[in-house]
Amino acid sequence: MKILYIAVHRHAGWGAEHWLSRAFERQGCTVERFDYRQKRRQLKPWWYIKRDLNRLQSEFQPDVVLLQRAEKMPADVARIFNVPVVFWSTEQLVRRRDVDQLLAAHNLFAWVYVHTYTCVDYTQAHFQHLSSLVSVMHNATGVETLSDNTDRPRLAIFNRNLSPRRREWLAACQGLVEVIEGQFGERYFDNLNHSQIALNIHFSGESLDDFETGIYEAMACGCAVISESLNPRTVADLSMHDALVQVDTPEQMRLVILQLQSDPTRLAQLVEQGRYAIRANLWDARAAQMLKKFQEILLP
Repeated sequence: MKILYIAVHRHAGWGAEHWLSRAFERQGCTVERFDYRQKRRQLKPWWYIKRDLNRLQSEFQPDVVLLQRAEKMPADVARIFNVPVVFWSTEQLVRRRDVDQLLAAHNLFAWVYVHTYTCVDYTQAHFQHLSSLVSVMHNATGVETLSDNTDRPRLAIFNRNLSPRRREWLAACQGLVEVIEGQFGERYFDNLNHSQIALNIHFSGESLDDFETGIYEAMACGCAVISESLNPRTVADLSMHDALVQVDTPEQMRLVILQLQSDPTRLAQLVEQGRYAIRANLWDARAAQMLKKFQEILLP
């Protein structure tokens, strides 16, 4: 299958686009990557991007177009394709409204993947024409991130972007957790590979339904994961109930860190359960899920 993958492809060694493209290729697909955001940062107007995509469609002749994120993209850009277009929104729709113009367009998408079940509810409430064309696509991690490193001098790490809400939670864990921000790719994974525990805290009050990518990456790197409470339906989908510890307050998070610090047996159990769970939650599994949907769409 030939896939024209329109997304943010400038990230080297990290990001869903990077891992998913590779996963598609491992399953025998030919992937043509187009970075719309890079074009926008070069001050290219949408009509210019539309012209480039039209040319690319003619030269590459894809079977399907996968459009990911697409912030502020006008609907007429996505209308140029003569093959099915699948849209994948990787943000919380209630918090990021910059794709409303795409979702509001009729007869534009063959399928829509959204980030969470809350996003499904939002889509069905505000874009009823998509009610039968929407489902959740969970995050994952690349098979390339799996690690069995045993040299872990750091007890606990928070390795994500900070927000006021996250700072408030981390204040309760002061002295136990190393907080690292703004690192990506090799440095990001190296920090996880040398830590025993990774923390997950929701970015904002509008993201409480999120299951952050960092959870998958931490498990793949061999960390035990302590997370603020997660959507039980998502945890069930991923078969991760026993693979992480969920807490409701910053104080509980600090307590669990201390408990695991003094109980290496329980810590090792969580690591192994995480390693087991992550094997079913790699981008290769998501690629296979998408390809099944693409094939359904392409059937006459």
